[in-house]
Parts: sequence; C-alpha cells; structure tokens
Amino acid sequence: MTQKWITKGKGDEKRRFAIETDRKQREVQISTIGPSVSDLEKEAWGMLGDLSKITSVDDLLLQLKKYSGTLGDYSSFNSLLITFQFETPTIVRSKAEWGYFGRTVNEDATRINVLYPIGIPKKDGPGKVKEFIEKKRKEGLSDEAIDELLREKFNAEGGGLTHIFSVGSVYDISQTTVIPGKGKPMEDNAKAESLYNTLKKIAKQHYTVEEDTIVTGARGYTAHSNEGQKIVVMKIPGEDTNVLHTLIHEMSHARLEHLYRKDLPRGIAEVEAELSSYLVGSHFGLDFRGDSSIYIKNWLDNARSEGKVLGKENLDRVMNNARWLIQEISQRL
Repeated sequence: MTQKWITKGKGDEKRRFAIETDRKQREVQISTIGPSVSDLEKEAWGMLGDLSKITSVDDLLLQLKKYSGTLGDYSSFNSLLITFQFETPTIVRSKAEWGYFGRTVNEDATRINVLYPIGIPKKDGPGKVKEFIEKKRKEGLSDEAIDELLREKFNAEGGGLTHIFSVGSVYDISQTTVIPGKGKPMEDNAKAESLYNTLKKIAKQHYTVEEDTIVTGARGYTAHSNEGQKIVVMKIPGEDTNVLHTLIHEMSHARLEHLYRKDLPRGIAEVEAELSSYLVGSHFGLDFRGDSSIYIKNWLDNARSEGKVLGKENLDRVMNNARWLIQEISQRL
C-alpha cells in the first residue's frame, strides 16, 4: 500500500486528505532536454561578438575560415553553433538528407543542435535539388531551362521571414556510414574558371554585368545603372582566380547594398565585401588570404580613423551573404 494525497474543496475552502492505494507509482525515464532556442541564440551572438573583438586581421581570417565549409547550407548562427559543438565539421546534413546521399547516421552519433525557422516554407535540401539538376542535364536541358524549372518546383532558398525558431539536429559525415550499394558522391571540385562563369550567370540575373578595361587601377567596381546596380570587372586572360575574387567582392557590394547605405563608412563596407570574398573562396578551396589580409587591414585602419569598428552585426551580414553566394554557385556546378 502506498499513500497519496487528494484535495477536495467547496467554494474557497480546500482540504487535503491522505488515502491508501494499491496503485503503484509509474517510473518515468526523462530524456535529456537539449538547449533552448534562446540559449543557442545567445551562444551564437556571443561567438560573433568574440570574433569582432579580434584585432589581428590574420587571426580573424583564420577563425572565419573554420565556418566557411558549413556556410553552404547553414546561416551564420548555425555555422557558428555547429563548429562550437563539433570542432572540425566537414559536411553536415540532417538524418533525412544523409539518407538521400546513401548514408545512415551511426547509433552512437551525438546530435549537433541547430536552429530552424517555424512557419515559413521549408527549404529543399541540396541532395534533392542536385538529383533534379543531374537528371535534367542528362535529358539535354540547358542551364537556363533548368534554372526556370528549379524556381517552379523547388524552394531552394527557404524564403519568408519569421522570428519563431525551434531546435533541430544535424550530423557530420564522420558520424555516418555508407549504406552498401547506395553511396553517392558528396561534392564536386570546381576550378576558378568554372566558378567565375557560374557566378557571372548568377550575377546577370540580378544586375548588369560588364567585362571591361578599367584604367583607374582597380580590378572592378559597382555603380548605379538604369536597371539598379552595375558590376564591372576587368578580365585578363589566364587570371581566372583574380577575376573570380573581384566578381565575388563586387557582387557582395551589390547584395549588401553598399551604394545605398549612407550610414555605413566605406572602410566597413569594403571589409564586409572582402570578408565575403574570403569566405566564399575558402569554401571552394581557393586561398585569398594573401590579398585579403592586406586589403582588410588598410580599410579597417581607415574605418578606425573615423571612430568606426567592425561589429558583430557586420560579421553576421558577411556570413549570411557568403552563405547565399555559396548556395547559388553550388546548385549550378
């Protein structure tokens, strides 16, 4: 016999009575509750804040490079959170996406917590999108025709705006095992020329793009045009890496709308564009560090002379811009 208490009341008067019962108390095993959304957001903002306090440009670039590999699929916050929980992430996917790539998540895998939005259309995973592109290419469709079909059939960008998030789980490729007979290749190696041609096609969908000789000494610039913004780059035969670097930089200026941001000092705008270039290059295995570090240092010094510094909001914009560029390029390679 065990003792329980019940409460009885009439009106505002309540009394508790002890009773005896043969009913056994049920033992419940409580599973470990993961972090809350607010905990993860706080952690990510704190990490961005720590990055913004780094005074050495070389150290900042080295720290940012850690996140370049995951920016193809995840927001700046999630990229930071993944690396915080899993020191050396390579390719990170959900359990469902790993199923597409012919891999199963190991039973002993420790989940990596990420934030995902609630109440907006779910983004289609890269596996599903890549399979569709490969199928249509085999059918002989042009890239332009495939792009049109992608916009009709898939939600490759996610889209929508929400302030409501939940916590989900993802896993690194090292936490998975190939399913016999179902394994698929993960990533394609891309050369600078291929990357440049791909990004130029993407840029032309949004801006006027010109390849021209520039006599001012610059390799490229972004300006106003009758249709919005114009990107001009100087393409020299045999210098594919340099022109790719320039195009990423100028497209970052355009996407971050630096021409219209009168509140943003030029020094910070240039740093945002160059950090974006560095992250995109790092993701695809290109090392822009030599040129980027000198360029960023000069413009940071310029901004500091005006009393301005690189803040965590700037780094958040940089990482999300790089993420968009990486996603767009990856879908078309």
